[in-house]
Amino acid sequence: MSNVIKNPRNGCALHGALQTVHEIEGVVPVVHANAGCGVINYLANKSVGNGAGRYSGFAIPGTAAQERHVIFGGASRLREQIKNTIKVVNGDLYVILNSCESAMVGDDVDAMTREIVEQGEPVVDTLIAGFNGGSHYGYEHVLNDILKTIDGVKKNEKNTDSKLINIFGIVPQKDPYWQGNLEEIRRIFTGVGLKVNLFFGVYGGVDDLVNAKNAVASVVFSRWGELPAKLLKERFDVPYITVSSLPASARDERELIEKISEYVDIDQEVRESFLNSEEKYEKNYLSRIRDDIFEYDLGKRTLIVGDEEQVIRYGKLFSEVLGARVVGAVLTDALKKDEEHDRDNTELLESIAENIYITSDAKDIEDIIKRSRAEVVIGSSLEKKIAEKNNVSLLEFSYPIYHRAILNQTTAGVRGQIELLQSYISIVKEKQLEKKEELIRFVQSVKGGESWHELSHGKSVVRNSERTAKLVNYGG
Repeated sequence: MSNVIKNPRNGCALHGALQTVHEIEGVVPVVHANAGCGVINYLANKSVGNGAGRYSGFAIPGTAAQERHVIFGGASRLREQIKNTIKVVNGDLYVILNSCESAMVGDDVDAMTREIVEQGEPVVDTLIAGFNGGSHYGYEHVLNDILKTIDGVKKNEKNTDSKLINIFGIVPQKDPYWQGNLEEIRRIFTGVGLKVNLFFGVYGGVDDLVNAKNAVASVVFSRWGELPAKLLKERFDVPYITVSSLPASARDERELIEKISEYVDIDQEVRESFLNSEEKYEKNYLSRIRDDIFEYDLGKRTLIVGDEEQVIRYGKLFSEVLGARVVGAVLTDALKKDEEHDRDNTELLESIAENIYITSDAKDIEDIIKRSRAEVVIGSSLEKKIAEKNNVSLLEFSYPIYHRAILNQTTAGVRGQIELLQSYISIVKEKQLEKKEELIRFVQSVKGGESWHELSHGKSVVRNSERTAKLVNYGG
């Protein structure tokens, strides 16, 4: 009997594909599914503070398949919906997204797509169904399917640009800071004289998909990007570089640029000038927190909950800079080993965290937090009640994050590093302030409500390992 997962944080493959497609400027999704699939995706994510793409929620074109389409097939309904969508919705590319119903019935989506393409319309499709995997799977496979067929509907000659790099592995929505992180990666690459295909966000779009084959190399920042990178390598001989995570320090940026330099000719003077300025920026802000590291004992027992890439990035940063002891890492995306991905981060994860767990079940995560005796949890809004229940500080940096607007903030690069560090330090300080206020209330209650000044008049201080409540004379 299958186990019940409490509060799963990742949707199905269709949801992942839909979240991916509607973040590409100029792309119009057409969902071949019942009316609930697109709406459920919207309802599940409407409280997440990333804002909405152009086609999301109730505005997503779809076939709204009904029982008769399941019984007799929905191909004719799909043909009708594609034609109607093209008539009323302007787009540079239309992407048909499959569903569990159409996959089980066996609708010939490919045939419908070819029929429309022969009429001169820019339409591609993806045959992944919701039951094929989770939302990260949907991101990777829809990109792969689009890149596999776009050359047939958006024809252009291959003309390699010696400065152009494809960026894969930053998953829209699943990384709450995806927009800011893409912009930070762009800032780093343009800083050394390179150009990037981001595909998503302000600087992405359909042109990036068309020109992906013209890149000199692809960079994959997590396992969820290897598939499209491999496709471009096989079909267009575009080499790819895989790294374990986004850069989170000036050193990481330098290592990344050095790897890329093996494939791209980067001006040495420009590169060093930029990287030196990054190191100067980082050094300035790290020097400002050196006293806090010791004064507030920032080397806390820390547990991280999130995608594998985030766990690696956050774990390395907090342990190396603040001396945090990462007592556990909970991976919520890489739930099983597969044959599609080559990169294995097991050894790296084991070097960062004392214990590695693979689960997205809220009940399992609650048990892990209890057993870990963590003082700080880096996770999502789903861990909020668990953290409060166990009197643990929570930093919300992984998906989902509710009730907070996140537009172009970043957690990558040296600027993201500063954002992460100041948030960590702030929450530790807030926790110490809470303890101090609790101490004051306790002492006032013990002495019948006298003021702190009256209690300290006899030259006493208050200490307590449990409630910080033991009075100790210190003489004078």
